[in-house]
Amino acid sequence: MDPWNNSYSNSPTECAQKNFEDDFQPKIFEKLPDSDQYLASLEAKLHKIKTDQDVIKQLQQKREECMNQLLNNTQYSEDVDLELDEPIESSTVLRAITPQKQALTQGEIVELVKYDQLKEDDSEVEEDNKLE
Repeated sequence: MDPWNNSYSNSPTECAQKNFEDDFQPKIFEKLPDSDQYLASLEAKLHKIKTDQDVIKQLQQKREECMNQLLNNTQYSEDVDLELDEPIESSTVLRAITPQKQALTQGEIVELVKYDQLKEDDSEVEEDNKLE
């Protein structure tokens, strides 16, 4: 008996043991019995959404608001390149008191995301609740 299992016999049992457990062949799955009903219900919901004028108007308004916000955002123009590594002059007193809140470079105070979708949705819900 070889402790390193270096025997080179070609017996069928050893060949079967050397194969992979998964032969990486896609398995054919059968459809569930209610899959046609589920697809039909999803298609009905999609048709209802596509034909509902309120949903279409809301999506159009939202798209227009986003486009206007992108077009009218004049905080930074394309012609101006910000020097993000430019150091900022700040008060030595504030740096001594709260160094973790003091920006060191211009890049630390640039507003990366101005549009907060969740905040706007919350304010719309609050306005709807006030109207009711």
